Amino acid sequence: MNSLEPSHLPQAFILVLFAVALSYFYNLRAERDLLESSIRTTVQLLLVGYFLQFVLKVQSFAFLVLILFLMSIFGSITAVERLKLQGSFGKLFLKSYIALVVPSSFVFVLLYLTGYVRKDPVSMITLWGLVLGNSLSNVSLTFERMRSEAFNRIREIEAKVALGAPLKKAMEEVIQNAIRVSMMPKYNMLRSAGLVHIPGVAVGMIVAGADPISAMVFQVVVMFVLLSVSFFTSFLTVLLTYSSALRQL
Repeated sequence: MNSLEPSHLPQAFILVLFAVALSYFYNLRAERDLLESSIRTTVQLLLVGYFLQFVLKVQSFAFLVLILFLMSIFGSITAVERLKLQGSFGKLFLKSYIALVVPSSFVFVLLYLTGYVRKDPVSMITLWGLVLGNSLSNVSLTFERMRSEAFNRIREIEAKVALGAPLKKAMEEVIQNAIRVSMMPKYNMLRSAGLVHIPGVAVGMIVAGADPISAMVFQVVVMFVLLSVSFFTSFLTVLLTYSSALRQL
């Protein structure tokens, strides 16, 4: 693959401008979102690239742990913002940190011990970012679905509680539906992989010159990781916030 430099980006940006022009022509009012998201991802990814160049030169385990910890902190803050709960920031942060970081850490350590994660900073940081970022959507999807389900079935939940059922038991179907809906994007991703699309990790490895079979095996491992982390995250989210969902109505 030819080496790409930041100077090549304006050529790729033509695709975005085409989408902007289409939105403007048909009055779709998506121009701002298209431009803002494109510029933001460009800046963020370039900064990450330069940062990883620096990390490659600093072979310090303590520094690596600090980076992973900071990524977890920022991820938890983002999760708090997505949940949009009322309450003290400290408690909300703790809930989001547990729901987001604990499942990711468990799976990440397991991968590390089994040798799927190479013991170098770039591999660990990029895979941790992939696992952590994947969990963010499940936090918001799970809670929002649970809140909307609780709102629609509030009378049913109150009736069950009035008859002596614990709140968690009264919300059992709400919790089940919240987890099921939050996992649908992951299920669809696994069902369509290979038939409808080739996932990005495998594409990157193949383009970089890796053996296609090895690339697909590693992609399968990554997708299993995303699936399991997503489910654990959804489970912890409902476990920690099901009572809060009712208080927010």
